[in-house]
Amino acid sequence: MNASVAVAPGGIVPLADGPDLAGLRVRRRRRVFDAMAAHRVDVLVMGRPAEVAYATGTRQLWLAGSRPFGPAAIAVAATGRIHLLGTSDDGVPDDVGFGDLFAMSWNPAHVRAAVAALPGVAEARRVATTSGTVGFEAFIRSVAPDAVLVDGAALLDAVRRVKDPDEVGCIAAATTLAADALATVAAHVAPGVSERELLAVYLGRLGELGVPTPPTEGIVCAWSPDESPVLRRVATDRRLAVGDRVVLDVAANVAAYEGGVGTTVVVGPDGIAVSETPPPAARRAASVYDALAAACRTGASGAEVRRAVVAAGGTMPPEGVLTGVGLGVEPPVVAPGVGDAAVLEAGMVVAVSAWVVDADDGGWFERRLLRVGAHEDGSVAPIGPVAAPPAPRPWRKTNR
Repeated sequence: MNASVAVAPGGIVPLADGPDLAGLRVRRRRRVFDAMAAHRVDVLVMGRPAEVAYATGTRQLWLAGSRPFGPAAIAVAATGRIHLLGTSDDGVPDDVGFGDLFAMSWNPAHVRAAVAALPGVAEARRVATTSGTVGFEAFIRSVAPDAVLVDGAALLDAVRRVKDPDEVGCIAAATTLAADALATVAAHVAPGVSERELLAVYLGRLGELGVPTPPTEGIVCAWSPDESPVLRRVATDRRLAVGDRVVLDVAANVAAYEGGVGTTVVVGPDGIAVSETPPPAARRAASVYDALAAACRTGASGAEVRRAVVAAGGTMPPEGVLTGVGLGVEPPVVAPGVGDAAVLEAGMVVAVSAWVVDADDGGWFERRLLRVGAHEDGSVAPIGPVAAPPAPRPWRKTNR
């Protein structure tokens, strides 16, 4: 599916053939209940924001930090209803009624009483959850005395793993916005500009595009020709200098689905240095990306993907050479010592990272999104824009 939004000066313009979000929400809910039936699960307790968004389509508040675990959403097989922890239906779709909310409280006894009162919970025999706390098993025994607590992570991972066309459309739309933000940030690359200023440009552009909640702030990392290249995910006050290489790895959200694109640029006297001949590290990174794309076929294992990177001369980035993409980062994850047994399935969307460290030419990073099994032979297709950023516009320094 093509990207579902067009970028205009005033923000996002939906296109007629964009994802059917209402229908997608219904299908996701049905998948959750079908998986519960297949695993003989009577009650599914979800606490992670991505799980709640998948099952209900609820828009949650963005927090500058982590969320403690809590029974944020409870799916009950006997009634086919999903109950949310909250006192307001702001951001909650109409198919989750106000009567399906149960109140938050600092008093655990009040939460226990609210959950115990939900229809179908007390009679449950199998309760699944994807996370918990030290006292969570005792909590479940107090609200469903005859239930056994089981792991629900595999259930939800299987449901979310393969993306339908509307999910792919959301990811493609998010990648379109990310590419726009990348071009805007790249246009401000120049000597004297700090990493934090580039981060501010990125956050500002996302706001202009109607995406005020950034999926990440780890979008810029620079090093000089004299330094050993290391990928960092925390921007600093470091100011760019001519000859520096800068990794720009940006992301955006559409309907909570994440898309992104990453590349490396070289700082010139007035902006990005443009050369007819790519640096050796860039050519090696292109070869690694091609090897990655060829390896990401239906049925391929994480070990095969990792071996393809090594054979092409790539370096394993710390956060992984391949990650699943959807409502944020999802399985599979192929990283040093992780993910060799993972198997790629048709319909997965993955982000692949080509990272090389050349002894004579420094480092180079490229990241793209791919849809596995897009063709009959099991090969991939790229998602969203894949072109290089446009020529930079002149940098205008502001008063600081």
